[in-house]
Amino acid sequence: MTKRKLFWIICLISCLHALVHVFELALPAVQDDLKLHYDSSDTVIGSLSSTFRWPWGLGALLVGFLVDRFGAPPMLVIYLAGCALLCFMISSVPGLNSLFGMFFVLGLFASIYHPAGLTLISLKTTPEQRPMALGIHGVFGSAGIALAPLVFALLQTKGMQWQDFFWVLGIIGICGAIIVFALRRHLVINQRSKSSEAKHTSNPSKSTCEPDRDWRSFIVLIILAAIQGMVYSGVITFFKDESFLNTPLFTKLFDVSPEVQSQRSFLMAGVMFFGCVGQFIAGKIGNPQRLEQQLTVITLMNAPFLVGMAIFTAEWALASAAIFTLVHFMFQPIYNSLVAKYTPREHRSVCYGLNFVMGFGVGSLGAVLAGWIKDATTLNTNHVFAGLSLTASLFGVILIILNRKTTPQAE
Repeated sequence: MTKRKLFWIICLISCLHALVHVFELALPAVQDDLKLHYDSSDTVIGSLSSTFRWPWGLGALLVGFLVDRFGAPPMLVIYLAGCALLCFMISSVPGLNSLFGMFFVLGLFASIYHPAGLTLISLKTTPEQRPMALGIHGVFGSAGIALAPLVFALLQTKGMQWQDFFWVLGIIGICGAIIVFALRRHLVINQRSKSSEAKHTSNPSKSTCEPDRDWRSFIVLIILAAIQGMVYSGVITFFKDESFLNTPLFTKLFDVSPEVQSQRSFLMAGVMFFGCVGQFIAGKIGNPQRLEQQLTVITLMNAPFLVGMAIFTAEWALASAAIFTLVHFMFQPIYNSLVAKYTPREHRSVCYGLNFVMGFGVGSLGAVLAGWIKDATTLNTNHVFAGLSLTASLFGVILIILNRKTTPQAE
């Protein structure tokens, strides 16, 4: 495969990655409107977010087997068409109980993307190409996280409601399914591409050696993913509730009244775009020989900026949030490269699926925890999640210890 063709495939898959995170952030983007419409509490919103995130994680394991059996292209078409259908259904303004069921099924369809998309990228790239490819993939994902509140805010300025937002997402999903179906032949991973990667990685002079499997390290890695997943889901679900999103600095710079409902959505989108920068930096600095050390440092650096969001004045808390977003999303390219490093090619889809069971499934408990803390305690959620990031970094230290003898040294 030529580098140009590989680049366009990575860009296409990355666009699908952006879209899955738009689906994910649809709920946080409209949470204020949902609380008003359904007269609900933060605990209900957190539970609704967890209802989406549990199947988003658990479904990924089953999808891993299906991708190994049927290939990635048909699964990606199902993901897009299914998410589109559920968005149309949510836009019909169902009852609260029905809304829980719809977000659950939306999570199931959304769970298809990561095992399929990441397997495609990991099997079409060499170990040296992989961090940068996953960095590009991550940049698009962070862009999707930022686009959800941005698109909703733009629709609000046109007088549209949260129901219209889900209708727009449904149309985008249908268009994506048609495009992937039309290009499905270019996304097939054949045996020749797998064998060429095996030949490439078997020659140390041309590539960094990778073990066929390292299950001890993989288990530690997915435990780390579960803890960081709790940090991600807890912070992202209630990000619009942060007081610094009403900072006077923003209203002065953009001439927006504090009473304008879309202000928080615009500012949330702006902060989330820093995640794109973080993903790109991680892709550039990702080193196959130092991935464990890089992951540990990135995980540890989450903590001080989470604390900063809680204790600083509005403008400095906003800056701390931007840096936290940049650092937090550096995690993904490094982490996904480690999954590929520790797992065999023939079971890569299943291993990515198990990874997302922990990161998105178990990690979804962070949203429930955040909602409960906000409703039932006087604690600041950012302090709690800073502690979880410190805990996750300890598992990073274990990874360093497990791999200090087996990791190839740079010549």
